Amino acid sequence: MRTTHALEFDLTYLKQLIGAGLDGIESARREHAGGAFASRPAVWTPAAIGTTLGLLTTRLGGKRNSASRTAWGGLVGGVLGISAGLAWASRGLIGHAARTATRRVNATRDAHWLDTHPIDYA
Repeated sequence: MRTTHALEFDLTYLKQLIGAGLDGIESARREHAGGAFASRPAVWTPAAIGTTLGLLTTRLGGKRNSASRTAWGGLVGGVLGISAGLAWASRGLIGHAARTATRRVNATRDAHWLDTHPIDYA
């Protein structure tokens, strides 16, 4: 059975890992300086294409071509298109944030390992 001290130590270590990850993400966001969505047409073009495809597939694909069904198809296509556009536009920031957070978490893990496994050079 684990003691309360070991549980507190694990929670402290978990907080350190989470803090390192969040710090890495924040650092990457500051370095990127809001440039994630610099190319606005890259977001709206996929939204327009998705809306068009959503409208066309509901109009051509179904037997019952009601206006509400067509509108819903366009809305769903537009949401999927803008989601794809946002993901594409922010890919540089997301990749950089993931790499920075991974480096910070690994450094925290290494420091924790050295604390629990001290090296005696004597």
